[in-house]
Amino acid sequence: MAALGEQRFADILGPLERAAAVDTAEPLHWQGVLDVAARIGDDDLALVAARRLLAVAPKDPRRRALVADLLAETGAVREALAISSKLQEESPRDPMLPLAIGIQLGRLGREDDALRSLRLGIRRSPSATGAVATAWEHLANLRTFQTGDPELAELERLARISGDRPDAAGFAYALGKAYDDIGDTDRAFEWFARGSARVLGNRLPLMDAFFREAADVRAAFPPERFAAGSAADRPERPILVIGCARSGTTLLERILTTAPGSVSGGELKLLRLACLGFTPPSPERVESFVRASGGEQAAWGRVADTYVSRLRRRFGQADAVVDKGLINYLYVGALALALPNARIIHVRRDPMDVAWSCFRRRFHEGLAWSYHFDSIAAFLKVYEETTAYWKQVMPGRILTVEFERLVSDADAETARIFEFAGLERPSDWRAFHQKRGVVLTASNLQVRRPLNAEGIGAWRRYARYLGPLQDALARQGLLEAPAA
Repeated sequence: MAALGEQRFADILGPLERAAAVDTAEPLHWQGVLDVAARIGDDDLALVAARRLLAVAPKDPRRRALVADLLAETGAVREALAISSKLQEESPRDPMLPLAIGIQLGRLGREDDALRSLRLGIRRSPSATGAVATAWEHLANLRTFQTGDPELAELERLARISGDRPDAAGFAYALGKAYDDIGDTDRAFEWFARGSARVLGNRLPLMDAFFREAADVRAAFPPERFAAGSAADRPERPILVIGCARSGTTLLERILTTAPGSVSGGELKLLRLACLGFTPPSPERVESFVRASGGEQAAWGRVADTYVSRLRRRFGQADAVVDKGLINYLYVGALALALPNARIIHVRRDPMDVAWSCFRRRFHEGLAWSYHFDSIAAFLKVYEETTAYWKQVMPGRILTVEFERLVSDADAETARIFEFAGLERPSDWRAFHQKRGVVLTASNLQVRRPLNAEGIGAWRRYARYLGPLQDALARQGLLEAPAA
């Protein structure tokens, strides 16, 4: 599309929606829709296009696998699993299918089945490939290792022979997790650090762009923009949960969605999609979007229409859908103007716990800042400043939840949270961990356990290695400087 080539993002969604509604079996048409949808992160329309491509060639294994991948991305993991399982029946020697199935089973909380499938894929695959590294990483996160464990010995061998290339990072993270399980924090830290080094290679994250982006967002939504009022008083009440990765947002989502009528949205991309016309937000982009839309009210109404329609398309409703997309913190101002009845909850956690938890995990969807102490500290500073700004210009619109207090005084905190969200707190909310459903984030195992304080102060086991991390956080003003 010409609009895409010229980066006129405000003009893309309408034509793309119309193209996705065309009744044609022409593969080139649907491939074009798929390519554009994938480029802008529109998983729903990408899935529409992939299904239409599959209808043209229903036995094509690559198209079926693509549909399964997109189903999993949009949270339809059970349907994705059914397709992948059928593919495995037809191609029982394909080593990649058990790996995909194992990941899907893990997302559904079927840990034993997931482990069996991952082990099958590992046995069938060349030992040092990137796919096998990822399989070992998932396997390690699904089980607890013991001293003398045969799988630990095999993982040690693979981690050492695989080299320091980026696609072998999964071996390093898996081995770090295994050593952590057996209490060998010296070797655990060594391999977490080697995993980060494998991901980064010789590149250090460049944080200047993050600081510029955050400054642009604040400048794009000055206090007077909120004083001028929002779009029409729309009734929809989605729940936006913001918080840095590993801060406890998944836990809060699982608790909230014990309420009748609430829906777990997960890490949605839909708010960014609704704001595509000014992404990433800057004063120039927002002003251009407002002018092109015919004024402030029309502009924010346009954002509301897109966001609400996408929520309803995926979940059948727009009220009480919990959206915890990781980049939503950039679009809080836009959502507040578009949907004045939306609820916004910010989860905060001790910065050392957040920073260490981010560093010791590999994020498969970006987060390039999470592999180096200085860039972690810089990002946390950006996040803190941005969320503080939203609270300043929209007093009363954002509820702050401290992770530590949620764990230590759960009854009082959850009463406050449910009331703010406009939801009834069920008597059995503490059984959130027994709730069946898909969890796509790295917290999928933690949130399937009862509320506990194990994550509080977890970094202290590695304190002798984390002086540089404390220093980096102190330089950003997020911690007091460690005593000399």
